[in-house]
Amino acid sequence: MPLPNATYRLQFRNGMDFEKAVGLIPHLVGLGISHLYASPIFSAVSGSTHGYDIVDFNEIDHTLGGRDGFARLLGALKANGLGIILDIVPNHMAANLENSWWHSVVEWGQSSEFAGYFDVDWRQPLTLPFLGASFEEELAAGKIRLAFDRARNCLAFAYYDALYPLNPASYLAALENCSPALDRLVAVASRAEASDAAGFHAEITSLAKAPSVAAALDEHLQRVSTDKPFLERLHEMQSWRLTSWKTARDKLSYRRFFEIAGLVGLRVEDPAVFEATHRCVLGLVQAGLVDGLRVDHIDGLADPENYLLRLRERAGAHAYIIVEKILEASEALPESWPVDGTTGYEFISALADLLTDESSELWSDGHRSATDMVVTECKLQVLSHNFNTEVKRLTGLAACLRDDDAPSTDDERMAEAVRRLIAAMPVYRTYLSGRGASERDRQILGEIGSEAGAAAPEVAAEIAMIVARLKSNDGCSDRQLAAQFRTRFQQLSGAVMAKAVEDTFFYRRGDFLAANEVGAAADWTPGGVDRFHEKMRERASRSPTGLSATSTHDTKRGEDARARLHVISEAPELWAAAVARWRDMNRVHHQQGADAPGASVEQFLYQSLLGAWPIEPLSDPKDLAFLQERMSNFAVKALREAKLRTSWDSPNEQYEAAATGFLHDILDRRNREFLDDFEKTTAPFIRAGLINSLLQTLVKLTAPGIPDIYQGSERLDLSLVDPDNRRPFSTRPSLAELPRQPTISDFEDCKQGLIRLCLTYRHAGGAELLAKGGYLPLDVHGPASRHAAAFMRRAQDGLSVTVVPRLVFRHVDGDSLSLTAGLWQDTYLLWPEDRAPKRLQNLATGETVEIRRSIPMGELFGSFPVAFLFSE
Repeated sequence: MPLPNATYRLQFRNGMDFEKAVGLIPHLVGLGISHLYASPIFSAVSGSTHGYDIVDFNEIDHTLGGRDGFARLLGALKANGLGIILDIVPNHMAANLENSWWHSVVEWGQSSEFAGYFDVDWRQPLTLPFLGASFEEELAAGKIRLAFDRARNCLAFAYYDALYPLNPASYLAALENCSPALDRLVAVASRAEASDAAGFHAEITSLAKAPSVAAALDEHLQRVSTDKPFLERLHEMQSWRLTSWKTARDKLSYRRFFEIAGLVGLRVEDPAVFEATHRCVLGLVQAGLVDGLRVDHIDGLADPENYLLRLRERAGAHAYIIVEKILEASEALPESWPVDGTTGYEFISALADLLTDESSELWSDGHRSATDMVVTECKLQVLSHNFNTEVKRLTGLAACLRDDDAPSTDDERMAEAVRRLIAAMPVYRTYLSGRGASERDRQILGEIGSEAGAAAPEVAAEIAMIVARLKSNDGCSDRQLAAQFRTRFQQLSGAVMAKAVEDTFFYRRGDFLAANEVGAAADWTPGGVDRFHEKMRERASRSPTGLSATSTHDTKRGEDARARLHVISEAPELWAAAVARWRDMNRVHHQQGADAPGASVEQFLYQSLLGAWPIEPLSDPKDLAFLQERMSNFAVKALREAKLRTSWDSPNEQYEAAATGFLHDILDRRNREFLDDFEKTTAPFIRAGLINSLLQTLVKLTAPGIPDIYQGSERLDLSLVDPDNRRPFSTRPSLAELPRQPTISDFEDCKQGLIRLCLTYRHAGGAELLAKGGYLPLDVHGPASRHAAAFMRRAQDGLSVTVVPRLVFRHVDGDSLSLTAGLWQDTYLLWPEDRAPKRLQNLATGETVEIRRSIPMGELFGSFPVAFLFSE
């Protein structure tokens, strides 16, 4: 199948399954979508709302419809000319007993055939941090007992619904002084071998069916479960230890996904593990049933390049492969990676240059240095707290890498060196491997070594030693140990960047939420139209087949919410005055003596509220109550992510209640003074935001890259961060024609209709042009030149022109989606001299445009707010 024309990201679960997806196909066809882009479909933990907690890579989740349901979906897609791209998760699995591989590791320890599948440090017992308190406390409270797991046919420690299997080597102790009826069970366990786990369980199953054995076993387990010292001794015999969930931050024997102990790292760098985890999905690709793969969290892998080379070899040259990769401002996707591009977060960052007023007073001279300081503090905080267990592991490895004649050091000094180096990382990670270090990575290591050494001169020697070992194995007596340190260092740095910036700093900074987005640099400042063009030229030459995203399941807010928040940069003084006024109005709703929610949080909440505010006035009390609920849930998540006065592992429920109570009170329908003022003040921001939304929609559809539509965002997407953005959505058919002189109430039809028209054009005559055509910025001259941007896509057999307005806060004409008539006076689009004038057609209006050297801008925006011109 050819490259995608456009993808439609569909989140399975939360009410969406294969049968319902089949029902969406006519809608996708009508939009012009070429590929369904599916979230993980493989068997996940029961009740999973996202599917990234996989328990079986080789089984399609029965809750979605299983293999038969998936086959029906594939058949329906193919019958309608659509393909499918699957999201795969090679970095981790669920550390859950529903996962048979994990269950085997818990039961048999290092002897399990799957022990090497997971990234576990077997020099210590396997830690299972899933208790509400310590093992001793939960045991004393009577919450832990000995039981027989009839589903898995093994003895287990029972904790609520979880059954942690005992190692068969401990059965003799567990059944000490048991009834003679259990002698055969003891005998079976005494000769049990992990290599014949299936045989062992089969024998246990057969024995347990006998009524006399079952009754004796139940009686014995019930009796010994009251013997707390006995259970403690039995617990010590296992190859694992049950601990409080809070211990994961300080002591954990396995690599996890970020800071989620319920997701255990996989060792897909091992060819056997790769085969076992990719058997099903590669079978689907090789059979021609699946057209492409989206690789989740590529930076979490030990060796991303080697993994992708293997994946490409097995999937074939024609499979479409993209990676979830956060690229910093000056970072490019490694050229050696055999992929078609990324999932498109960098495209969102490029759009921010177009949507934000670069002359705004929001960006002071000290903005960058102040931001860098706070971000470093956030990194050091998560390193010392959230990722303390990973730092300890790295510290132990680093201590073993010291030269014999190096000065002695203690663990804390080495830990500080590790923390300082990772805190100084300007990108998610380097890509060091046994193949050596690239020039790019050597430069990064040199820079972070200098920065870390300057910030912590007391551990400069340790920093220098670590940098030297990262750059080269030369001089290291234990190359395997050095490789392990290098791998873990790189796997940790990306997780720290994500948690410190996206999930800490972005929830603390409330002055301009539009910039707080996945993939955005913390110290970002807008570069305007010129920098946007620069990024698009680079994208056309280096990554024309990557996705162009505006909303995803991970973005902090929906694309239309973000589009209106960008408007604040055009009128920061008006917004600041409004916030001050609202604070005075709502002071009475602050909890006395608690300083809740606090000035900075209150500012954060007002901007968040602007992003989520509906287009139409809130007249129905049910709609207001629904907004109250959404905002309250969002506020708790935001406050915990900020990690200032509350957090996920140490929630301050009193403070959270005060903050959500404040939200509830200010959004009460009786609080008319505020509600009326908020609605009146935000109306022009919302109107300008809708123009921004159409701008970013058209640019996404016509700029270099493959457009990606997130479920439901073809209409109005004012969602907050997940789980709000996973809510069910409904579809509507597109209008046959776009509204002429549209008003605010026409926005959703305009947006969806624009998508349909552009994707239809891409699918037909414009496929080659927009997929592979060059990118040429076009000049706009005149008094309103800063209020527009334009570019040409050109190929040998055709061209197209995209023209969009920008920075229109003071120029929207009432409740229409048009701009004031006088804005474009004496402002022109200049046609390039090397291109002969010709006739083009305006896709939105159907009108013919006569091209000459200077084209009046008012002519292009006559009856629709954005323009796409193409060769007739």
